[in-house]
Amino acid sequence: MSEKMNNIMKHKRILFFGFILVGFIVLIFLVYILTYANNTPKAFKEDKGVKITNKCKYFKFNVVADTIQLKANGSTVPTIECRGKITELSEKISNVTMALEVHTNWTTKTDVTGSSAVSFKDGGKLNPGQNEYYSNTSKLKLGVSYPVRTLPLVTISKPTIYAKVTYTRTTPASSIGGGEEVTETVYYKVTYSHYYVDGVTTLK
Repeated sequence: MSEKMNNIMKHKRILFFGFILVGFIVLIFLVYILTYANNTPKAFKEDKGVKITNKCKYFKFNVVADTIQLKANGSTVPTIECRGKITELSEKISNVTMALEVHTNWTTKTDVTGSSAVSFKDGGKLNPGQNEYYSNTSKLKLGVSYPVRTLPLVTISKPTIYAKVTYTRTTPASSIGGGEEVTETVYYKVTYSHYYVDGVTTLK
């Protein structure tokens, strides 16, 4: 009888520690999931109904980084200097501006880094036929050095850039309200691999 009781007690201990282990694993997963969900970037919060579409039917847009310094160096703060790039323009547009924000997933260690809107060259008047149009340079001063360690096994090596591109176009004469000028805005999410591959000239 005592032997049976000992076996039952052993199994109870195993089950008890098994439940503790499972609960601990579930708790870790919840911490990671909640940390990620609560720190998902919300770009351009001052704008209502922002949708990151990453596409516009009138042109192709990307960010070209000229200088990237992701680590603080003495008195020099981490910085990204970049320009907007428009290609494959299919329609005449004007008053083209670009504003940028830098966000870091998984963490609230850094405030949002943003830039004031910069215009495109040629007075922001873009016509089909030219291969490439570039904006003036936007300088983003980052709040932290990268890589950023947030949780065990989670390290953010590079920031993500969000772009807000605003432009004016004239509606076709054949459409309702044709011939009128309308201002439209497109939002983009640009990861490090995109703005790095697309034209970095200096990497520090």
